[in-house]
Amino acid sequence: MHLKPAPKWLVILALMVVALSALVLASSSASLQEATAASDKTQDLFSLFQNANATVSEIFRQFKEDGETVPQASLDEYNQALVLAEESKSLLQAGNYSGADGKIVQALQKLKEALRIAYAAIPEQPTETEVSLERTVQVKSSINRYYEQLQRIENLTRLAAVGYNTTTLEDKIQTIKSLLDKASSNVDQKRFEAALANLADAKTLIDRILSSIDNFAVDLRIQRIANYINQTQERLDTIREKAEALSNEASLAALNSAETSLDNAKEYLEEQRINETLSELANSKVSEEEAVEYLKPTATSLDATSSKTPNTVQAP
Repeated sequence: MHLKPAPKWLVILALMVVALSALVLASSSASLQEATAASDKTQDLFSLFQNANATVSEIFRQFKEDGETVPQASLDEYNQALVLAEESKSLLQAGNYSGADGKIVQALQKLKEALRIAYAAIPEQPTETEVSLERTVQVKSSINRYYEQLQRIENLTRLAAVGYNTTTLEDKIQTIKSLLDKASSNVDQKRFEAALANLADAKTLIDRILSSIDNFAVDLRIQRIANYINQTQERLDTIREKAEALSNEASLAALNSAETSLDNAKEYLEEQRINETLSELANSKVSEEEAVEYLKPTATSLDATSSKTPNTVQAP
């Protein structure tokens, strides 16, 4: 047997009452201390507790009326609140007003916790319309996320299209769009299981496309590095011609070092060891710049030969 909706609202109102009581005692503590005697202040706090206690008792009565059992954890908190209230009363009778205030505040907190536990235990039976609305929102949200992901995939596919045949990818993208459109239509007709099946098929295709794009990305990077290696080799050949013509041993030695690093980079690239490839290309670049530096003309002939220095290309 399930509780009617009314008790849950009653618990909410009760929580508001207890919370309001806490606010009242917090805001009134300073003013009460000045405006009334200490005993009067404690009595006011007791009045707040009694009002909150009456509210909690009504909640528990409503539970029993609806054939439900009050959660034991909630009863435990409630009983602790009563014990604290008795301790506060004893402290008040002994003239310990400060101690009595502290105990009654703790009792109020226990009442609040008892209500919170009771509230969490109340089951709700949503209506068919509420269930349908919730499922519609959830599935529509998933469809929208897939549309957004598909848009990013289309952008990546356009980038990957350079030098590659992406016809198969584009066909899969159209299939995914069709599946998402069907899912939207099924949601509108409250055919949630069919919509979820459409989304499952769309996800499978999306995962396959992403895997293909990852492979394209690796291939494109390797291609860019290979192009850079070819460009580097052409620059080194040009520099070597000039170094040999000038019999510049220092430049030739630096060129030999550059070409050794370049050869290492080629081998690493064939093995798709990208980090090692880039490291060797960086070494080659340093040696290449040294070779060019050794070929720079002296200050007296700078103007006549400056335009002959080979241009360099940025590393990939």
